[in-house]
Amino acid sequence: MLVLCWKEVKVLEVITAEEAGFCFGVERAIDMVLKAAGENEDLNVYTLGPLIHNPQVVKKLEEKNVKVASSLAEIDSGIVIIRSHGVAPEIIEKAREKNLKIIDATCPYVKNAQKYASQLVDEGYQTFIYGDEDHPEVQGIYGASEKKAIIIREKQDLNSVELKARVGFVAQTTKSPESFRDIINLVITEVKELKVFNTICNTTDVRQSSARKLAEDVDIMFVIGGHNSANTTRLAEICAATNTPTYHIETAAEIKKEWLSGKNKVGITAGASTPDWLIREVVQLMNEENKDVNVESNENVEEKEEQVVEEVEETVEVTEETTEEKEADQTEEAEESVETEAEEEVETQEEAEFKYSDNDIADLRKGQKVTGTVVEINDNGVYVDVNYKTDGFIPLRHLSHRPVEDAHDIVSMDEEIEVVILTLEDDEGNMILSKKQADYEKAWEKIEEAYENDEIIEAEVTKEVKGGLVVDVGVRGFIPASHVAIGYVDELSDYVGETLRLKVIEVERDNNNVVLSAKKVLEKERAAKKEETLANLEEGQTVEGTVTKLVDFGAFIDLGGIEGLLHISEMSWGRIESPSEVLSEGEEVEVKVLGVNKEEERISLGLKQLLPDPWEEFAEKHYEGEVVEGKITKLVDFGAFMEVEKGIEGLIHISQLSHKHVKTADEVVNVGDVREAKIINIDAEQERVGLSLKELEEKPEPKKESSSSKSSSSSSKSQSKKEEDSSSSGGATIREIVGDIFDQGE
Repeated sequence: MLVLCWKEVKVLEVITAEEAGFCFGVERAIDMVLKAAGENEDLNVYTLGPLIHNPQVVKKLEEKNVKVASSLAEIDSGIVIIRSHGVAPEIIEKAREKNLKIIDATCPYVKNAQKYASQLVDEGYQTFIYGDEDHPEVQGIYGASEKKAIIIREKQDLNSVELKARVGFVAQTTKSPESFRDIINLVITEVKELKVFNTICNTTDVRQSSARKLAEDVDIMFVIGGHNSANTTRLAEICAATNTPTYHIETAAEIKKEWLSGKNKVGITAGASTPDWLIREVVQLMNEENKDVNVESNENVEEKEEQVVEEVEETVEVTEETTEEKEADQTEEAEESVETEAEEEVETQEEAEFKYSDNDIADLRKGQKVTGTVVEINDNGVYVDVNYKTDGFIPLRHLSHRPVEDAHDIVSMDEEIEVVILTLEDDEGNMILSKKQADYEKAWEKIEEAYENDEIIEAEVTKEVKGGLVVDVGVRGFIPASHVAIGYVDELSDYVGETLRLKVIEVERDNNNVVLSAKKVLEKERAAKKEETLANLEEGQTVEGTVTKLVDFGAFIDLGGIEGLLHISEMSWGRIESPSEVLSEGEEVEVKVLGVNKEEERISLGLKQLLPDPWEEFAEKHYEGEVVEGKITKLVDFGAFMEVEKGIEGLIHISQLSHKHVKTADEVVNVGDVREAKIINIDAEQERVGLSLKELEEKPEPKKESSSSKSSSSSSKSQSKKEEDSSSSGGATIREIVGDIFDQGE
């Protein structure tokens, strides 16, 4: 019996979304730019910012001598083209003042959004713009509202806004209609009058719907468009939400072969800024994959069919014995054929993993990552020897994810670098390479490794955005405001330009999302430092710390991972009204440990204990009978306190205020009065000074008394004598008399 077997051929089914690629506004803008460049060869043509969010299209325009200017300051003369995103009216006015020829390529839908925002503000509505604050389109609409509108990114942003009676809404043209409706439904019951202009482009809704539908029906989804394109990023998010593996790519070169493993149906869509030729490039790559997979299979099938026909004809003419021999031969040939195919498959794998040597030309392919040596650096880019028939070229824009003015800032001669092959031969026969793409892949590997191993990485803060900071980790990383530091940060902008130590707390490579935290690093380090500090702290130690916070009752001092309290009564020997009289936040200070409770992690500190004791100095400098000057600091029922030196207060007993009878101290003195007084007693050990005002006054002449009043005044004199004896001793019991007050003060 003869059995014929055919190898099953796998074919990738490639489906492109119904709505993909350039939208009306983008196509219109490009046509206007090309026309301007063609008709004005003698004038400089500039676009104010990249015409669209697609680096490949921008590069094509640059080849036609259309330059990109980031601001009007870079343009002195010629033609300035307002891109499809539009700009604020003030920008156009400034362009007119510079006598520039203006070509306004603003998308008509964006123009409407600007017009309606201006109208709402003029009519007195509290105006909201639903969109991404950093997007140039939204900035243009905001400018049209005279910067009076409120920009919201999501419905949660409304929680921090007090809605007025009359409210109006416009939206970024590329936003999701569903999310816009959610916001309107949230507001409609909260305001008296609501006016909504639906400025979302209908094409956006159709594009997103067709992308979602296609993603649900395929095994893998490619979304083509600039990584900085908001509408393309949104498309990728919508497709990923269907749980279909989704990849946001700019070009076909980014596609990895392993992504297609086990996949039968491939879906393709593209953002509004993506040209048809980039879409065709991806489709062509899929077709090439089909050819690569099937060409060998087709050849083998045809060859085996011919071989079987010949063998059948021969079988008819031979004897049964010969047939048996031939069947044996066929079995042997089949086994040899299987071995040959296996060897060829191994060879194919080896070629795929082949690393070129110095003596062999490498078998390279588009999208492959290789190592090469820098052989030339010029103003336009870098030439790299990757052991191919020609040197590869890296344009400046493919050297780094950051803008590059001088290639020498990125690479040096004879340096070995990793690059990705974008194309083996362009229109001029050059091999085009990308160091940026290789660095991008390496950065992701580093980020994922740091995330899995809970490692710390370092990154520079590049800018402040709403809700946090953006950092450069080889890709765009985001630090939420709540993760910038342990405490609340008033000015996030202070961190721009700084290099922070960070932990990766969230990674979504498919969505190009990396979230990091400096707080996590600081908390871990602080916990370790706290444990060490607390273990080494002992009562009586003198330690250094930093004032972290001033409060009414004292100051908190960071001793290294843990804070101690310096009470206001322990700051100075003298009376102070506020801790700010002695300390300021951020100040480095030396303090004494007064007490440590390690279980409750409470530490009490003292500052005055490290300062000279003013009582010892006072006792050495002053004497009884001396006249001193001071300020009245406090009035009490039994007299008044006077500060005679910093940290030294003496008591003027009520009996020492005047020779006259005094019921209350305010009959003689008031708080803040500066008076002279006589020292009548010094007790440094008990920290007491007795003072007298009446000793400095002339004693009045005694009045003559009648015989009838002598007896009644006798007992009064006796009592007065006792009071004088007590006061002449300096208020011998000042501490006892005011003990409760001192205790409360402490």
